[in-house]
Amino acid sequence: MEKLKSASGMAAGYLLLFVFLSIPIFFLLGAAEFSVWALDWIPGAFAIALGACVLLMPLAIIPASRGLAANLFSITSLVFGACLWLYTLAFTYLEWGMLAVVIGVMLAGVGVIFTGIVAAIFAGAWGVLGNMALLFAMFVGSRFLSAWLAHLAEQRRMREFAYKTPSKVTLTRNSDG
Repeated sequence: MEKLKSASGMAAGYLLLFVFLSIPIFFLLGAAEFSVWALDWIPGAFAIALGACVLLMPLAIIPASRGLAANLFSITSLVFGACLWLYTLAFTYLEWGMLAVVIGVMLAGVGVIFTGIVAAIFAGAWGVLGNMALLFAMFVGSRFLSAWLAHLAEQRRMREFAYKTPSKVTLTRNSDG
């Protein structure tokens, strides 16, 4: 009876281990299938984010609205990054299969971008590689622009704070030498 309890406990443990190990695989399969489905709307999302960037340029020029522009450029960079990740995930999945997707995801999650670039080079899909380069440039560019605008907005806020609340410290010179 004791051996039966031990065997059933081991079987339950192995089943639980199998379930926990299979959950990430199901998520990856779902993400790969979703990315193939998302290929239809990625150009639309890119166009909307690009249009938003163009419309945000006047806000970036006006010093009082740079903080808002920084936040909105940060959102557009997230859209560009999601489009890039999904695009490279779909291309890697369609070109090299699930094993390459698993390897790419195991490289800190963003390795799918690297595997997608390598797959595009080996496949000679230069148009796809150009799309990846454009998405990457827009992602990095909007991220840096967002950080720079946030820095400028913070500098402006600190100058206004210093002007409105001057220091009460009095500096004196010691005449003793």
